[in-house]
Formats: sequence, C-alpha cells, structure tokens
Amino acid sequence: MKRTIGVVGLLTNENVGDYLLVEASKHLLRTHDPDTVLVDIDADPSGASISSRLHRLCFRAARVMKAFERPVLSVLRGQRAAYHYNYLYWRAKLGVRFTEQLGDLDAIVFTGGGFIKFKTQGLNYVDEIILKAARKRNIPVMMNAVGVEGYSRTDIRCQRLKKALNSDNVRVITTRDDIDTLNERYITNARIVTERVGDPVFWLAEMDVVDRAAARGAEPRGNRIGINLINPRNFSVYGGDVSQDAVTNFYRNLITELRRLDADFFLFSNGMTVDQEFGQSLVSSMNLRSEQLKPRPTTSAAFVNLVAGFDIILSARMHAGITAYAIDVPVVGLIWGEKLQFLTEITGLRDRYFDEHELDFRRIARLLVSNDLPAPDHALRAELRERTRRQLSAFVESVPARKT
Repeated sequence: MKRTIGVVGLLTNENVGDYLLVEASKHLLRTHDPDTVLVDIDADPSGASISSRLHRLCFRAARVMKAFERPVLSVLRGQRAAYHYNYLYWRAKLGVRFTEQLGDLDAIVFTGGGFIKFKTQGLNYVDEIILKAARKRNIPVMMNAVGVEGYSRTDIRCQRLKKALNSDNVRVITTRDDIDTLNERYITNARIVTERVGDPVFWLAEMDVVDRAAARGAEPRGNRIGINLINPRNFSVYGGDVSQDAVTNFYRNLITELRRLDADFFLFSNGMTVDQEFGQSLVSSMNLRSEQLKPRPTTSAAFVNLVAGFDIILSARMHAGITAYAIDVPVVGLIWGEKLQFLTEITGLRDRYFDEHELDFRRIARLLVSNDLPAPDHALRAELRERTRRQLSAFVESVPARKT
C-alpha cells in the first residue's frame, strides 16, 4: 500500500529559498511515510528543463504571447482583458504539462512560499490551472505553509484565485503568515482546515544538509559577518516608499561602517542573478576584495552551508533569515514586505529586523559586530515546527493508499 503525491513548488528559478521549501516539505512527507512516492511538479519551469517536444511547442507559443502582451493589451484595455490574456498565457505554457503530471496522483501538496497572492509573479494563474485540473480528477489538495499576500474585493485575479481555493477537493490550507486574511477573506468553504504553522524550512537542522565543520573551515577565527544581498528595487516593488538609490546607499554606508570597525564581512546572495550583480557592483565601486563577494549558490546545500559558515548575518531575502534561524546562526534582518513583517512577529524576532523607516546603518553595523543578541525562543520554534508536521501528516493519512 502506497500513495503517490505531487509536490508543487518552484524548482528551477534562481532563488535557492524556493528549493529549500520543496526539499523541507519532501523531508517531512518522507519522514511520515517513507513508502510515499513523491512526484515533483515545477510551478514555473524554465525552458531549459523541458525535454518533451510537445511541451517545448507550448513554451514557444507562450513566449509569442508574452512578446505580444503589451500591444494586445493596449487595444483590449481593462482588468478583465489583462486577466484573461495572462491566464491563457500560463495555460499555454503549462496546462498540458500539468494535466499529464496529475494523471496518476493520489494527492497534491503545495510546498510553501507565496502561492496565495495575485499582484506579482503570476502564481495565482498557476494555482487556478493546477486546482482546476485536480478538481476534475477529484485529487485532494493541501497547501502547506503558504504565504498569504494581500486581498482585493475588486481585483479579478484575487477573486478567481479565491474561487479556486474554495474548491471541494481542497482539504487543508496552512499559512506561515496571514491567517486572518486567509480565514476572513479567502476561505468560504467550511470544510477546509486552516491553521498558522511554521515555514517548512524551520526543519532544516534535521535534514542532514548542514556541514558546519566544512562551512566554517579548519582555522579558528573571530566574528565572520555575512551581508545578504537583495535587488534594491524590491522595497518599492512590494509597495514601499524607499527608492532604489536609498537602498543602494544603505548598503554602501553599512559596508563603509563595517570597514571602519575593522569587521570581517562578506557579501552573499540567495542565488538570484540580479542580487549577485548588485554585489558585483558594490565590490567594484567600493574597491572590496573580490573574495568578499561569495560565489552565487546554485544548490540548496551550497546555500545552507554558506549561511552556516558565518557567525552572524544580515538577512535581506526571506529565506536567508529563515535558514539562519533554523540552524541557530544569529540573524539581523531587513523588512521589505508583509511576509517578513509576519515572520518577525511570529518568531519573536521583530527587535532585530528593520523596515524601510529604520535603516540605521550604524546601529545595524554595531549589532553585527557585537554579535551579542539573545537566542531566539526555541520552544516557540518547536511549536511552529510541530504544527507544520502535524497538519501535513494528518493530510497524508486522510488520503487512501493504493495497493501495489
């Protein structure tokens, strides 16, 4: 008797944090039932990962649609036209692939990340397409520790996403952040179980990924500081008022202050090219040593051990901070979106994270150099982890196993 579960996540983008979400969720699923067969479903695969001729043709058709999006929508104006055009784009790109992948599944688990949102990234269309295909086959679905990022009564993207989330085959939706918006605005189907849980990556320490001895090296050293990079436009893209130039100047001032304090620091990214390029621009414009920018990590193991090699980090991308929190590396962080605000409140770390109005480079430099922050609440972390594990296990047990 075994189950075949489709695991939906972002598997081929450049943000290693998304890989970690998939791997952590799969770890929990395997821990609960080692006989479960897990099938990866990439929510937004890159063209290079597509081997099927039919799927390549679908990708080409979608590329044509993307190229003509602006001229088409300049004629077919309005929110509804934009929604339908983008839905057709995503369906052309991924619909056939998803239909084939769902054929032999007993259940589907979304593996965390910002799947309940509609303003950026287009994952609302991915949700709709997958949930519609699963509903036709009566495949039960769990959305595990997903992010809930905003709601609108008037935005068609949000309302279509809401309709899909309330499908009868959706059994469980847990969130790592905004449980109130999920319960009060999105969910109308009383049979759907909801709960606030911890991010799956909180389980990282149990995943045999961290090699602290290798990460830290053989030579003893002092306080090694990691400065996590982020595209300076992220603050404004996610609704903030701080400009790209202001974020860039914050990093430049922070580096200057760390130099003044004779700190041992390095820049590193979560793997995204735009972040790495920002780091390269800082290295060249500020005459840093080339080795002070760590190579771009391309695997979750490389990224985790990069973080483990520091004595404290400044986190900018969300999963840099989550990774540090999970493996007990002290973390100071930046808040550029609601999901980070929720993370700091849920984990009790708000006192060491700074939003756009609190970017005091001298204070942040002092915190990094002194590295005397109190340890986070481990009992709270354990409780959040247990909620994640418990809901995931309960969902799996609700799915009948098939005879082999």
